[in-house]
Amino acid sequence: MLQSQALLLPDFFIDVFNNTVQNNILLINATGIIQAVNPAFTKCFGYMPEDIVGKNMSVLFTPEDRESGMPEKELNAVLSTGQGSDNNYLVAADNTKTWVSGESVLVKQEDGTPLILKIIQNIHVQKESELELKRVNLFSEDILGSISDVVIVLNEKLELVKTNTAFTAVFNPEGKNGDLNFKALINPHDTDNVFINSITRAFAAVKGFSNLMVTIAVSSTDKKMFDTSGTLMLSVTGTNNILLVLHDITLQKELQREREDIIGFVAHELRNPLSNMGLCQELLGIQLKEKDYEAMPAMLQRNQNNLQRLNKMIGELYNATKISSGNIAIEKAPYHFGEMIREATETIHVLQPDYNIVITGDGDFMAAGDRYRMMEVVTNYLSNGIKYSAGSTDVMLAIKQDKDTVTVSVKDKGLGISAAQLPYLFERFFRAEKTKNLEGLGLGLYLCQRIIHAHGGKVWAKSEEGQGSVFYFSVPLQ
Repeated sequence: MLQSQALLLPDFFIDVFNNTVQNNILLINATGIIQAVNPAFTKCFGYMPEDIVGKNMSVLFTPEDRESGMPEKELNAVLSTGQGSDNNYLVAADNTKTWVSGESVLVKQEDGTPLILKIIQNIHVQKESELELKRVNLFSEDILGSISDVVIVLNEKLELVKTNTAFTAVFNPEGKNGDLNFKALINPHDTDNVFINSITRAFAAVKGFSNLMVTIAVSSTDKKMFDTSGTLMLSVTGTNNILLVLHDITLQKELQREREDIIGFVAHELRNPLSNMGLCQELLGIQLKEKDYEAMPAMLQRNQNNLQRLNKMIGELYNATKISSGNIAIEKAPYHFGEMIREATETIHVLQPDYNIVITGDGDFMAAGDRYRMMEVVTNYLSNGIKYSAGSTDVMLAIKQDKDTVTVSVKDKGLGISAAQLPYLFERFFRAEKTKNLEGLGLGLYLCQRIIHAHGGKVWAKSEEGQGSVFYFSVPLQ
């Protein structure tokens, strides 16, 4: 217990010092030596008077704070200005660290000797709660920032309360969130007012919504499709917010549309030979009934041709599916390149006897690769040259060999391809505008590209509208 005679302090102060419960009090002299601590300080931090009286106040500071000179700064500030405050850790008797808030006042004893009165509040629980809240908020901000979906929180006035990075990327707002009204912001983007009307109705009915498809104009030329949901965040104060989540489904919708187009396109292309086969079958029935045996071989040949067309289309679809899923089988072995070219040209000649394939260059050498697959590429190139020849009966095939690679080109004198469409020739299901009236699925060149790539080679094409086209591939010899 503090005695008035010890430090020459008034009796009323002694009573406050000894009897206060919440305020932890220290008395420190002008050199920083602790003169007394009250019972509340002992109870809170574990220091008995005999443990700490006579020691420098720096013993209460953490090593980091002592190293930075904080005790000296605090002491000098109080001595020069008459008061000071601090908010930092205090090291308790058991060496644990406790958050405290302190206020220091310079007073004088009855003999005029300066004395520092330091009152400390234990704020450890509040401070840890505050830090934990900050950590939770930072964690929430990190999560919010990492979400690729657009996240928006609006109040009932449709003012932006919270947004994430994805929101900025889509809407590119200017200014701070609090200064923006969402209705004014989204008007240029929500062209049909579907989104804003749904939000207004949700607030009015105090009921959220989900799976709302909204088209947002992200620029003057680009639109995106979002699957949106709105969840009411009800408040006991009566001020409600709504959490909006916009999930970009543009790619899924485009893929779905592409699949539907492909299915329709394939069905249309397969219908032609099937219709012809049905007609031939009907005509054969009539000829058989009328015993017109002389006309029947022609009908049978037409049916055979249509069957071959169907087999070719189905084979291309099957191969394209296998190749797209990474299941292309390449069996490399030595083979004679010229013999492979000769067999491919003979196959085409049997199917297209009216066309003349002119071969230049020497193919008399061995190569390493899948002979069957390479022959498939050459026959596809030649078939393409014939199909798009526009009446010309000559197709030129050239072989050029250097030390490490062989390059083959197939040139026709047909329709040609525009420069704008040239980069897309080897894409799956692509067909040039001028050739869409011709039969085919647009898979042949795609298959060729994947086969050549599997051999470590490359494909390309050169063309000029009305002047024909040249298709190339090159593969390593080994």
